[in-house]
Amino acid sequence: MPIRSNSEQLGWIPRSIIRTFQRFFKQIGFQTDLFAIYEFRVSRYFAIASLQCFFFLILCPWIFQFFMKVIVFKCLEDFSTPVFLNFHQQEQALEQLKNFDAQIFFDTLINYKTEASILNTCGEVAQGVDLAQGVDLPQGLGGRATYGKVCSTLPTLYTLGEGEAPLTLAQATQRQRVIGLRGSLNPDWIYQTANFYSKQSFYIITNWILDLTTLLFFLLLLFLSKPQIIIFKTFLVESLFSLSETTKCFFLIFFLDLLVGFHSSKSWEVFLQFIFEHFGFQINQNFIFFFISTFPVFLDTIFKYWIFRYLNKISPSTVATYQAMIE
Repeated sequence: MPIRSNSEQLGWIPRSIIRTFQRFFKQIGFQTDLFAIYEFRVSRYFAIASLQCFFFLILCPWIFQFFMKVIVFKCLEDFSTPVFLNFHQQEQALEQLKNFDAQIFFDTLINYKTEASILNTCGEVAQGVDLAQGVDLPQGLGGRATYGKVCSTLPTLYTLGEGEAPLTLAQATQRQRVIGLRGSLNPDWIYQTANFYSKQSFYIITNWILDLTTLLFFLLLLFLSKPQIIIFKTFLVESLFSLSETTKCFFLIFFLDLLVGFHSSKSWEVFLQFIFEHFGFQINQNFIFFFISTFPVFLDTIFKYWIFRYLNKISPSTVATYQAMIE
């Protein structure tokens, strides 16, 4: 039984010349207008289908996440979450406590200095300096009375009883710290802080639920939209290769420098910190520095291999222009 060959037999005339003449006669034939209209309709269909697929893949997950957020918040509004989910939240709360303590202490000193400049016999100390000496009272304020109307508005820990000696520097500093600590341990402020971090923990849990469900929904869309995705990829490739060589090289250099350039380390650091805070992970600076020092190098290697392996075959002129622009 003879074996049929699938390859086209070679003739006396090269096949490229035959195809060129066939295309020429097709263009000057009577059906040229119909063929041009058909090509225009196909390209128009490709463009519309690609735009529909693009907006469908972008808007549908966002709308789905919006409605899921409403449902999740409605279902979990009575769910009690822990105040702290990680040690980073505890560090933030402690830092806020210290800042609030310093603010209360500073406001106390400012108010104290203002009133001590008028009534300086209350035996109070600010910034470790004894102000209980040297200034005469205005007339009618009661000599060296310790608990007059002006003194009654000052913190009680700063006032001295009758017969007590002026405070030393160590005693004044200790009393200042106690006053700041007592001011920062206000029950209302503690409740507000606990409520803030409890809500933050609740948002972290909902972020996990919403992001996972949105990812599953997006994968389902990709599975159900395979024909549209193929059309979109074809349209995207044709659009990219229809650009000029200089434009293609410009976009290539721009995205390479944006991802693996010299100034991209700060953007990677901000991105990682956002991911850690969004999902409630403990921020580890060592991991961030390690990621920044290795992952861009890995991406740069992949891009260079892709340029050498594939782009050099598809568009050698683009590679030559790219090398000339870099040099």
